[in-house]
Amino acid sequence: MATPVSEPVRKFLEKPNFAVLATRSGGDGLQVTPVWFLYEGGEIVINTSQGRVKLRNMQKNADVALAIVDRENPYQYVQIRGKVAGFDTRSAARDIDRLSQRYVGKPYGYPGGDAPDKRVTIRIAPTRISAQGF
Repeated sequence: MATPVSEPVRKFLEKPNFAVLATRSGGDGLQVTPVWFLYEGGEIVINTSQGRVKLRNMQKNADVALAIVDRENPYQYVQIRGKVAGFDTRSAARDIDRLSQRYVGKPYGYPGGDAPDKRVTIRIAPTRISAQGF
């Protein structure tokens, strides 16, 4: 069952603000990375390339947190705690293109040796959502 989201928060999550993803890197260590995201079907959808630290961390520990700050008003933000609900390589190339269209208005360019077959989509099921400034 999806965590309930108010209408103002849902609309906020539909805007192309950046999220900052926190993952556990073993022991008490944390790793934090800015990411593109979609809010879809009650889940957060992100995408990364195989070999990235954040992916390895999520494969070992499903607990994550995200902070999403409004680009125009940094006092308006949403914090999401959740668990990785799944990894998907089949739709990952399509998903990175959808994210790229959302954030930069064009398909993803695969810089630095990245390739469609290296992409992974991660779905995050929110367990707690809090908001400030709404």
